[in-house]
Amino acid sequence: MKTENSDNLEKDVEFSNGEEKFVEDKEFEKKLLLKIDFRIMPLITVLYLLSFLDRVNIGNAKLAHIEQDLGLVGTQFNWCLSIFFIGYILFEVPSNFMLIRTNPSIWIPFIMISWGLVMMLMAFVKNFSGLMSARFFLGACESGLFPGAIYYITTWYKRSETNFRIAIFAVGTSFAGSFSGLLAYGIVRLDGRANLKGWQWLFLIEGLITIVVSMLSYFLLSNYPEKAKWLSDQERKYAVRRLKNDAGKAHVESFDKKQIYAALTDYKVYLAMLHLGVSSITFYSYSLFIPTIIHGLGFDFVKSQLWSAPPFICAGISGLIVAIISDRKRIRSPFIISCSFVAIIGYILLAMPSVGLHGKYAGACIVGVGIFPTIITSITWLTNNIAGHAKRGIATAMVMMCANLGGAVASQVYRPKDYPHFIFGHSISLGFLVAATCISIIQLIIFKMLNKKKRENPQSFLEGKTEEEIKNMGDLHPDFIYSL
Repeated sequence: MKTENSDNLEKDVEFSNGEEKFVEDKEFEKKLLLKIDFRIMPLITVLYLLSFLDRVNIGNAKLAHIEQDLGLVGTQFNWCLSIFFIGYILFEVPSNFMLIRTNPSIWIPFIMISWGLVMMLMAFVKNFSGLMSARFFLGACESGLFPGAIYYITTWYKRSETNFRIAIFAVGTSFAGSFSGLLAYGIVRLDGRANLKGWQWLFLIEGLITIVVSMLSYFLLSNYPEKAKWLSDQERKYAVRRLKNDAGKAHVESFDKKQIYAALTDYKVYLAMLHLGVSSITFYSYSLFIPTIIHGLGFDFVKSQLWSAPPFICAGISGLIVAIISDRKRIRSPFIISCSFVAIIGYILLAMPSVGLHGKYAGACIVGVGIFPTIITSITWLTNNIAGHAKRGIATAMVMMCANLGGAVASQVYRPKDYPHFIFGHSISLGFLVAATCISIIQLIIFKMLNKKKRENPQSFLEGKTEEEIKNMGDLHPDFIYSL
């Protein structure tokens, strides 16, 4: 019996998996992966692009004078950003639980229609309390898509294949950021048409697009490999067995409440929550305020929309390149740590008073180049090291819940009184990024220690356990080697 180790995935060998034997066929698997990619990845990437677009367009609405039109004063706009994440945090785990208990083709279109309607209704808010309420419900409705899609990807791909796919999916955030600026540039020019403000048109049109796409996704979104009608019997059987082999004895397919308890009591999950929570403060402050940061560099309102696109494009390209290399090397932490250092350099350029306009704008692009692959690969690292579908689904929601708590904090980082240089915001983001880097180093040390213990004394993990308990150990099984 082979233990699960990334090294043996390259070989066309026969090995046992439970009572069955599985023979890898590289050519067949390559064609199968291509078929799965074309069916799964474009759709969920578009879905998340719309999600992120509807989340960050509030930054574009700010440049379209929503604050003045609604009479917002002081930090009220920042609180409208924060309340989104409160709704998001509260409903993330329940939403993933519903996804696990139902089907993606039902649950994901349902939540999309919900937030699309909220987005359209947000165009008609009249004051601070109305905008706060709308943003809260927008967060509650959107909460299930990102953690649900991450979990969904892990049910289709092996651990060594997930980072590139998650990057393709998450790169929707960077392109949404760039597309948001370009789309906003066109839509806000409708200001005054039908007696509506430019920001009202922005919410209406983007909300309507989400609703139309969500209706189409009901018919296009597949569930899981064992139920995919567009796969042949041979393809379906191979797709399921290769995933079982990838997890080895850690594979747990059936839903078990004990897996939820395992996710809630695993200290490694809480360490991942801390890491993503801290690093997300930097990520969200960058994503939400990049138009405002660029405006502070000296560009007018309209050009700030346009010049906010290149940093996101750089971030997306960087995220894809790092993901490809990371999957090929089958390692995560070195890329997380090195990309964090790249982002740190970018923030230093932004925060230094002596740096000129071009240097600061280059710094904004460098931050994107570093922070996006850091977040993407960190999420992949978590999913790679959690086995058992239910445990992975709940753990992913827990970690993303904490990440969005970071988003709530990030909404308060760039304060109006710090305009135009935002030294306070840049310094806070830099500090949290340094802290996140230190946490990722601690995670690496822990995984190395556990892998060493599993190799040197595997029996210590099995002592005192029944056959049924051993069968449901998931990633705690000594055959499961953690990704580094």
